[in-house]
Amino acid sequence: MWVQQKLNAQHRLWAGTAALWAGISVSGNLIAATAKFQLDALDLSIALQVGRAQFLWISYAEWFCITRIILGLIWNLRMMPILLMGAVGIFMIQQIGLTPILQGRSDQIIAGFSPDHSNVHVLYAILEVMKFICLLIFSSRVLAAPATLTALSATQRKNPAF
Repeated sequence: MWVQQKLNAQHRLWAGTAALWAGISVSGNLIAATAKFQLDALDLSIALQVGRAQFLWISYAEWFCITRIILGLIWNLRMMPILLMGAVGIFMIQQIGLTPILQGRSDQIIAGFSPDHSNVHVLYAILEVMKFICLLIFSSRVLAAPATLTALSATQRKNPAF
């Protein structure tokens, strides 16, 4: 019984962490990132520098959530659910593939150059929405699931998203 309660609590902790990550993601990477460019008082160079600091600190928070989930999975000898794998994969694509490109573009703008047109920001935003959806679906499904191990096990067999 204790093992069952521990696993159910762990599932809910993963779901809570995923929900926290979803909130961090949508508020920091989508809402606040867009809002600062709506202020006439901030020139583009300053807004880009603020954005760099913002994305750096948001990535720290996202790394914390990922680390918490992965350590919990390792501790319980569990495979990572597909939706969480998707969110982590998207995060890695953003961090390794897109962020360096976006930083290079912002470096050019801050230095007074005008870089060529690029859709990298659009791709980043699309991936951010996809990551948010993965996290939201995972956390809402786990938190809505029955609190018994047998129900969770049955759900895992029927739905690999868990």
